[in-house]
Amino acid sequence: MITIKNLKKPFIAILIAGVSLGLLTDCGKFKSFEKRVEWVANKLTSKLDLDDAQKAKLELIKAELIAKHKTNRPKHDTWIAEITSQIRNEKIDTKILDKLHADRETQHLEMRKFFQTKLIEFHAVLKPEQRAKLADLINEFAKKHRPDEE
Repeated sequence: MITIKNLKKPFIAILIAGVSLGLLTDCGKFKSFEKRVEWVANKLTSKLDLDDAQKAKLELIKAELIAKHKTNRPKHDTWIAEITSQIRNEKIDTKILDKLHADRETQHLEMRKFFQTKLIEFHAVLKPEQRAKLADLINEFAKKHRPDEE
């Protein structure tokens, strides 16, 4: 049974990865995933004052992220097509929706693990002061994009 509690850890991990990718502001202005990743990589390079070895590692991670996105895009498009097909039907087949949901959860888990691995790889090449700066940038981003609490 899927509960909010079960989804909390994956959601937080995906949020952290998204914040890391979104870092600071304005990354939403890019329609292309590749342009967003490029923007974030440039921002990380300048804000963290990366050396050549760190830049090379970031470039490798960027290329892997783009490649992973390209392999997952058809899955997303298929998922959307299947959902909209169900909506157009006279009656929605819950077994198909359950399967689509399970497949999507599997894909999200795979992506969460992938992002975690890449975050760990990037973290390993950062100096302590760069890690602190990255944490500050993520906090700044989160505060800026957190909905007002009521």
